[in-house]
Amino acid sequence: MALRGSCPTLLLALALLGAWLALASGQRPKGTYDMFLRRHWDNPKTPVNSSIVKPKFSVVIFPLPSPYCDLQTRARGIQGSNIFIHERLAVISSLCKKGGRPLPRGRRISKRPLSLTLCKTFPMGQGYTEKSASRRIVVVCRNKRPVRLLRVVRPSSWA
Repeated sequence: MALRGSCPTLLLALALLGAWLALASGQRPKGTYDMFLRRHWDNPKTPVNSSIVKPKFSVVIFPLPSPYCDLQTRARGIQGSNIFIHERLAVISSLCKKGGRPLPRGRRISKRPLSLTLCKTFPMGQGYTEKSASRRIVVVCRNKRPVRLLRVVRPSSWA
């Protein structure tokens, strides 16, 4: 005889069993805060030995490839442009509390500039350019923790 309709008791039991097995294994589920840190946090900034010789001239016609960005994005499995934050965890976590000013829809803007590395892909995806900056950022917060980096705030003097 086939079951008719939904079986909420059976589904609840399976969900509880899954949660119990996850807790019993000692591993906590990967949350969006962990994913945010994996994608954007690098403190202190990882030193990279560069085999690229910088030009002696003050004017560079083309951007030089960035070994730092190549290493970081490859190690983390990131494709495309990315931003790395070089601040302590306490500073990053505080963005969703006293370290950030509230904006609509659960967003917050940092009250002070943070140390960042902006990694932008070359056209055709062949490597990255790197720019170090000190800028304010906008993040999405859930449960008083940043879960998504929305954008870097340009200084107001920029048009």
